[in-house]
Amino acid sequence: MRTRAPAFTWSEDLDESLNFWFWLRRSGGIEDGELRSRIQHWAGLDPYAGHLVVADDPRFREYLLVGQPWRLDWMQRTVEGGRSEKPRAYRARFRAIMATGVRMRVQWVMASFGERWLFPPDLAVIGIEGSTAEGRRAAVLEAAGSLQ
Repeated sequence: MRTRAPAFTWSEDLDESLNFWFWLRRSGGIEDGELRSRIQHWAGLDPYAGHLVVADDPRFREYLLVGQPWRLDWMQRTVEGGRSEKPRAYRARFRAIMATGVRMRVQWVMASFGERWLFPPDLAVIGIEGSTAEGRRAAVLEAAGSLQ
């Protein structure tokens, strides 16, 4: 039986409900302060509960027309970017992130690359638009260092 959580974990995702808030911000529906508050609330929810919160919003269906194709495109780009990384480079990056000792969740969102929101102890929300595979790799390592 394990008595304590591992010191290091790392995950990356594109969450539909979280991206809805970023799309709403882009379309002028909320300001940055409200966005930050919603991210903090979202961070404490079960993933399905987060979806239930946004599914009741009157603009969610409008978002889906834009958000679902956007998500599919970025998932494909992310997979292609992962395939372009050599095993040796992947191991080196993995070790560098592991060396930070953080437990980290990265959420890629519908925002310009370079926009970043950190929610210690473990959440990094990073804009993905305009990024390259190498840029995304570097952003994850930088976020890990910042959350350390």
